[in-house]
Amino acid sequence: MCSPAKHVPEIAIGFHDTREFKELPARVTEIKNGLKNARQFLTDNKKAVEQSGDDCLQQIKTLRLQLNAVIDRLELRTISEIEKGKSSVGQKIQADVNMIDDVIEKLHKFANDSNTEGEKNEASSYIGFTKCDDMIWNAKVLLQEIQNNGSYKMSLDPYKGITEYLSSLEMLGEVICERGEKPLPVPDHVFEVEKHVLHNVKLADDKKVCNIAGTCKLATGEFLLADNNNLKIKLIDINYKVTSSCDVPEYPIDVCLTGEREAAVSVNKNSEDRHEIQFIRVRSGTLLETRCIKIPHRCISVTHYEGSLYITADTALHVYNISSGQDRQLYSDETGKCTVYKCAISPDGSRIYITSWTSHQLITLNKDGTKLCTLTHSELQHPYGVHVTSLGHVFVCCGLNTVVQVVRIKDGKQSVKPLAREKEIFTKPIAVCFNSSTGTLLVSLYENDNIVELQMKH
Repeated sequence: MCSPAKHVPEIAIGFHDTREFKELPARVTEIKNGLKNARQFLTDNKKAVEQSGDDCLQQIKTLRLQLNAVIDRLELRTISEIEKGKSSVGQKIQADVNMIDDVIEKLHKFANDSNTEGEKNEASSYIGFTKCDDMIWNAKVLLQEIQNNGSYKMSLDPYKGITEYLSSLEMLGEVICERGEKPLPVPDHVFEVEKHVLHNVKLADDKKVCNIAGTCKLATGEFLLADNNNLKIKLIDINYKVTSSCDVPEYPIDVCLTGEREAAVSVNKNSEDRHEIQFIRVRSGTLLETRCIKIPHRCISVTHYEGSLYITADTALHVYNISSGQDRQLYSDETGKCTVYKCAISPDGSRIYITSWTSHQLITLNKDGTKLCTLTHSELQHPYGVHVTSLGHVFVCCGLNTVVQVVRIKDGKQSVKPLAREKEIFTKPIAVCFNSSTGTLLVSLYENDNIVELQMKH
């Protein structure tokens, strides 16, 4: 019933020259990065559980002021339940973390053994490749399980009428430990739009129609919007309502986060040959201008990564070190105007994405400015804003009134998938930002008082 058997040395002849063997290190690196992202997610979730548990304890202290002498017994019982919940959830999360560490270690060992032992023996290379391939498959299954399970959270649901029923209660409230509703999307997840919602961001004192040229998300879930026409930075809350604003010089084009509560805004006034980076701080719901850096060239897009600002200048990408003030050119394209327009950086800093408006292309660079690939596609007509999520998903706004997601196809090549088109939702999208808290995509439009929230299918 079996096909003719062959010896491994015979099968492995020429294996070192195969694409599968040569691509093995890249595949290992890819899955390791995915595992590390998942590990960070779990670690952050564990800290969030600790914090939410501490918040519950603070609730207890607030309630304690309203209770009588019986509160001592109830408080001790409730604290004990919270601590047990924190411990139980922490152990479950740590078990997942340990499992990821074990898989990463095995992947690293398999990859090293395959390359070391297989230098002289192709049979060993083939066996090592097979084992590593199986391990990569198992790692993907593990990633999917962790991401589908979502995250834990803790909260305290105080009993109603507690002062009346105090003596008959066992605890102050029910301690709840449960996972969140939204799973973490895998790095190669392809999104689909379920519906869209429009949010008006025009203020009463705005003299012109809004033109939100840049967007960034704060750690608190709020967003900063750069209104190019009205010369303002606007703060919107988690419900997309404008809660504060501040005036900035002519003309703001982009905004990016540089700290937990600080952002950088690129400003240009070509008639005066003035180019600046204006820093804005969010304090108690108010926006404050703090400092300004003069730049000797145009400032279109501004992106922050590890203490440096990546600034595009129409035909070049510059890196400006905030601490030292050093400015160096990382990449240039003098073949036309707007060839280096907007940019975004992957979470690990290994890839820099640049939209070439005139060439209808998305350029991918490594951290040294070397071009890795050029994506050309019929949907990439006049690409404008580009955004990378914390897990590496890439979104681009295009002049064909389309928002697309950059996806990988066979052989590691890139392609695009349209998420929303003109007739369905909007015209002239120019900036896009992913809301990881809700799993939605926020899109701003050229000269439009509305921003669009794209809600994704789950």
